[in-house]
Amino acid sequence: MTLTRFSRLPDRRRLWLAVLACCLAPLLAACAGAAAQVKLPPKPAKAGATTIAGPVSLPPRQQVVAALTGYVAALGQADKSKDAALARRLLSPYLTADRISGLVQAVSGIWAKGESFYGQDEVHVLTVRIAGQHAFVHDCDNTSGMGLQDASGHPVPGTAGVAADNLVTRLHRAGGRWLVDFQLVEDVPCAP
Repeated sequence: MTLTRFSRLPDRRRLWLAVLACCLAPLLAACAGAAAQVKLPPKPAKAGATTIAGPVSLPPRQQVVAALTGYVAALGQADKSKDAALARRLLSPYLTADRISGLVQAVSGIWAKGESFYGQDEVHVLTVRIAGQHAFVHDCDNTSGMGLQDASGHPVPGTAGVAADNLVTRLHRAGGRWLVDFQLVEDVPCAP
């Protein structure tokens, strides 16, 4: 199964980490520098409303981080909706069109098992590199307080996060917006 968050998944734990790392709670402020100054996109007034990622008035680096932040927030809302059609609408302003179906299918599989996400990740943006119509965000997430739980609220074994998840996100600029294309876990240690 391919998930938007990662281009490769070595085992079930990585699969759950992949979905966990991007599904819950908006990104917290970045560790330092301009990333800490990023304005979050406005929350939709209704569950079915969508917003446009990355205000144009921000510098390019902040537009990229704001787009990633909006994606994570929309993904959290999509997961809570437990509705595939609504999830697609919530994700469409933040995710490349060719990735939406796969991600919604993966999250729908979790819902079908009666499982849901708990906890919140801490995202620490380390670098942002922009190369033409592509941007790469390197971050070191603490997902140790996250995981899957069953319908009775008990943690699902093997789905707990890790203290330092080394991630690279590629975004693509299209129609004046930055859209998440994919995310990759690097199997080397990171430090926020």
